[in-house]
Amino acid sequence: MNRTVYTFLFLLVVLSQSGISQNNNEMKYLFDGNQKVRISGFGGPFVEFSSLREEFGVMVGGGGGLLINRKFFVGGYGMGLSTSHYWTDKQKITGLKEPKISFGHGGFILGYIPDPYSAIHFSFSSMIGWGTISLYDAFVQTPEDKKGVDNVFVGVPKVEAEFNITRWFKMNVGFGYRFVAGIDKEYRNPYDGQYYQYYSNTDFNSPVANISLLFGGFGDKPAKQTNNPK
Repeated sequence: MNRTVYTFLFLLVVLSQSGISQNNNEMKYLFDGNQKVRISGFGGPFVEFSSLREEFGVMVGGGGGLLINRKFFVGGYGMGLSTSHYWTDKQKITGLKEPKISFGHGGFILGYIPDPYSAIHFSFSSMIGWGTISLYDAFVQTPEDKKGVDNVFVGVPKVEAEFNITRWFKMNVGFGYRFVAGIDKEYRNPYDGQYYQYYSNTDFNSPVANISLLFGGFGDKPAKQTNNPK
């Protein structure tokens, strides 16, 4: 909990500092009615590095959305686990020969970019979605017979460094933390008759690092050059 508090305090300080202008007496607004609202779109692949049950894990997915005045963005995403994780301690409980974990989630992306005009700048965002955790037999090519299916809520706040490569392409490198809530799927242990959870929050809560390649409209079109007559 302390880590979460410190993270949000850090974000608030950075955001407050980014809003300071050269003229401190000049009022600034998130949306200025005197300026034209600019809306563009973007999308691309995401790769996320984290840990699952103290093992190195990789999730791959993608997303896209709308960019408003180059500073605010809202969109959607989807992520799925691409590395293999075998939970053999659940073999007797599930009856699977080699239990393998399946984890995926998707939902919304909300974010803010304080200074999008710099070639390298920071952005703040959060993935907010829902997903599914389950176990299936690694020997079966089509994992239709899943065990311990659990629906969960996922939140991933993060800070990213954005690199403006061209007007239509940029690369993001970021760090954050994945929170997984709502894990409550239980099973009955036939040996003692007690009920236990299939998974724990600590199995999936983890610091994350991510890389994303985004394509879209991130800058103005270059002005047309005119040849002045001599």
